[in-house]
Amino acid sequence: MTKSPLAPWTVNSSTTVIKDRWIDLRAEDCTTPAGVSISPYYVLRYPDWAHIVCLDSVDRICVISQYRHGAARTMMELPGGVIEAGEDPLDAAKRELREETGIRGTQWRSCGTYRTNPATHTNSVYVFACRVDSVESTAFDAAEDIRQEFLTLSELRAAIDSGDFGHLLHVGAVCRALNLI
Repeated sequence: MTKSPLAPWTVNSSTTVIKDRWIDLRAEDCTTPAGVSISPYYVLRYPDWAHIVCLDSVDRICVISQYRHGAARTMMELPGGVIEAGEDPLDAAKRELREETGIRGTQWRSCGTYRTNPATHTNSVYVFACRVDSVESTAFDAAEDIRQEFLTLSELRAAIDSGDFGHLLHVGAVCRALNLI
């Protein structure tokens, strides 16, 4: 038996609350198909992101560590970042990997595109996997202070268990890229 899709909400009005280079927050006056009014409903507009699972010749996974102010601590995560307007997601992944780690990848493959938080965020994350081809110098943004290392799968699992590699989007990306799910 095929079920019909759920109907979307009607957006009666949308007001920008704040918009700058870091955040684009809007408040919307919505009505559900059942006629229930939800106002305000906040929506965060972000650009899409690319995350990279990069393996070396002995299958260790490249991770970066950087301070994350929202968590008030240094976190391990995958290389990656914002896909610039008009940029191809794979090109963005290659650029981000080079900028943050100096790595030029080879054997690139797409591991899927996923919504970051579909309840309130508008963006998607593109997950890619690759192998290390060569290593050059990094090109950090002015505000970035990044450390890089390669972890075995066992070391990465321990970092996940301890919360050091605690960004769920990145945990999911690793699982998807390594076909663990």
